[in-house]
Amino acid sequence: MGKSPLNANQVKTLRKLLEDKPLDSLLLNLGVDLMLRSSDLLQLRVSSVMNESGTPKTEVKVKQKKTGKTTLNIPLSPNSIKVIKRFLSDRELDDYIFKGQLSHLSRKPITTQQYARIVKRWLKNLLGIEDVDRYSTHSLRKTKPTVIYDRTKNVDAVRRLLGQSSVTATSAYLGVSDESSLELARTINI
Repeated sequence: MGKSPLNANQVKTLRKLLEDKPLDSLLLNLGVDLMLRSSDLLQLRVSSVMNESGTPKTEVKVKQKKTGKTTLNIPLSPNSIKVIKRFLSDRELDDYIFKGQLSHLSRKPITTQQYARIVKRWLKNLLGIEDVDRYSTHSLRKTKPTVIYDRTKNVDAVRRLLGQSSVTATSAYLGVSDESSLELARTINI
């Protein structure tokens, strides 16, 4: 089934604990909201989420590197809009959003390895999770789709949000098993 997603309570706890850390707060909120692979997330520039007028966008569309497909217009949550206003309003539109400490020299965003270390640190040090091997940066991509599926059972909607090509692949991604499908059938009485 791959890496485990975070649950809503874990995300809320992390939001609170990371609210004064610009890089971490942006990674968490945009990572959960945009449901992007780390390679796509880390390449975002300020102009991806901010208008030229300096106001945050309400929706974001991204061309995915792995598939070459463009995502739907993904809505930004109030949490993401808040951290964008707070931490990106004074940045240049062509800056990478996720700049590391040495980015003034390299002009590059943090690496996927740095992002992975940051996520593992949150889980271990802030949430007290011992078995951090069950999680990765992909856990953030998987969080919102899992919540959407759990609430709606709409695999096709999740497929479209993730930019995946088949319901079968999305079902496997979400861990939808024959048994969970049968359980749904048992609960519906006509």
